[in-house]
Amino acid sequence: MEHLVLAGSRRYRVFANAILLSALMVFSVVLGASPFLVNSSAIAPGSLPSWNPAVSCTALLTTLEGVIGSQANANGGATYGGGGFIPGIPNKRATSPPCSINGNATFVEIHGIQMDTLTYTIEDCAKYPNGNFCDTTFNAQDPKCTSSDVYLCTIHMEIDQAWKSAGIAPQNPPVTTGLLDVQGFVYWDPDHTISPSHSYSGWEIHSVSAWRLSSTTKTDFGLTMNPEILSVAQGSSTTGTLTINSLDNFSGTVTLSVSVTPTIANTTSVSLNPASASIAPGGSATSILTVHASQSAPVSNYWAIRLKGTSGNVTHTLLITLAITRPPPDFSLSASPSSLIVSIGSTGTSTITLTSLYNFTGTVGLTASVSPADTTASLSPVNPTASFNPASVSLGANGTGMSTLSVSASLLTTPGTYTVAITSNSGTISHSATVTVIVTV
Repeated sequence: MEHLVLAGSRRYRVFANAILLSALMVFSVVLGASPFLVNSSAIAPGSLPSWNPAVSCTALLTTLEGVIGSQANANGGATYGGGGFIPGIPNKRATSPPCSINGNATFVEIHGIQMDTLTYTIEDCAKYPNGNFCDTTFNAQDPKCTSSDVYLCTIHMEIDQAWKSAGIAPQNPPVTTGLLDVQGFVYWDPDHTISPSHSYSGWEIHSVSAWRLSSTTKTDFGLTMNPEILSVAQGSSTTGTLTINSLDNFSGTVTLSVSVTPTIANTTSVSLNPASASIAPGGSATSILTVHASQSAPVSNYWAIRLKGTSGNVTHTLLITLAITRPPPDFSLSASPSSLIVSIGSTGTSTITLTSLYNFTGTVGLTASVSPADTTASLSPVNPTASFNPASVSLGANGTGMSTLSVSASLLTTPGTYTVAITSNSGTISHSATVTVIVTV
C-alpha cells in the first residue's frame, strides 16, 4: 500500500501566496539577466501527476543516475556537464519553481531510493514572518546502482525551509533502511562540488515536494555495520562486522561486494570474508570487513565505503563513513646486512638506518647487546662486542639517518652463532632489530 505524506496548513495560505508571487518575480528577473545552458537534446516535462497539491507540474519518471549522470569529476562526484537535467531550477527557495527550463524538465519522480545514513541534518535556518524554519537534509542512494564510484550513486536531498514556512512541505520521511519514492525539483548548487558530505557534486533534489514508501516484496534482508563509522591510521588496518539479517522470513544466499571512494582506491584496500552468506528464515550471518590504508592514503574523516548485498532481484547497499587518520610521529629501524660472518680477531659491520615517519623529529639513541644463539657459542668465555658510530642519530621531519654497527670477535671468542639485539630509543618511542653474527676460525 502506498503512503503519501504531505503537511500543509490553511493558516499560511496568504503568506504562501506572497512567497509564490515573490519567487515568480525573482525568477523573471533571473531569466532576464542571463540565458540558461541546456543539453543539446532537452528532456521534455513529464506526465506523472504531482503528489503535492501545491505543485502544478507533472513529474518525469527517472532514476538517481539519470539526474546526476555518469561523468565523474576529479573527486569522484558528478559533474554539471554530465547531469541529465541541466540547468535545473534557478532558485532553490522558490515555492513554485518552473516545470521546465527551455523545454528541459525540472520536476522528477524517482523510485526505490535508500537513505545513506539513518539520520537527518537540520541546517541553513532563516527567520520568516511566521517563525524560524530550517532545511531538512539527507543523502540518498540507489541500491541498484552499478557504478563502482559511490558518489555517482548518491544525491543530496532537501526539504526546503521556505516550503515549510509556506505550509506546503512534506513531513520528514521515516528514518528507515527501506526504499522510498520521491518527487521534487532538480537543482544545481556549485558551492558543494568540493564537499564530501555533498558527494562532491552540486546536484540536488531541492526541494523534495513529496515522498512515499516504495512497494516491495514482503520477504527481504537488511545490512547493518558495527561499528557504523570506521577509523584507520595510515599504514595500518582495521576491521568491522557486517551483519545480514533475514526480514519477514527471508531465506537465500546473499552475495556481498565492497568498494571505496575512487579517490582513495589506489591507497586503500577493502575486502569481505566471506563474500557470500546463506540466510535461514529469521536468521542472520556475518562477514568481516577488512580495511587497510597505505602510508600515503589521504587523510580525511569523510571517505565512504559502499557495501552491497544481492540475492536474486533484491539488492541493498550500505554506505559507511571511513576516517583515515595520521598516526603520531614515529621512526623505523633497519639493519643491512642483517647477518654477518666474522672471523676470530676481526670486525664486521652493518649499516643501521633510521627513518622519520609522520613528521617525527628528535634524537634517537642506539644500544646493543650480544648473546649466544647456539650451544657452541654459549661455551665462549668472551662474547663478541658491538658498538655504534655514531651512538645517537638526529632525525629531521620525514628524513633518514645512519649509523654503523661494528661487531668484533676477539681471539678468546668461541666460534659459533651470536645474536646482536639492537634497541633504538627516543623519549617514549622504542624499536628493535637483530643482526645474526656467525663467528668463524
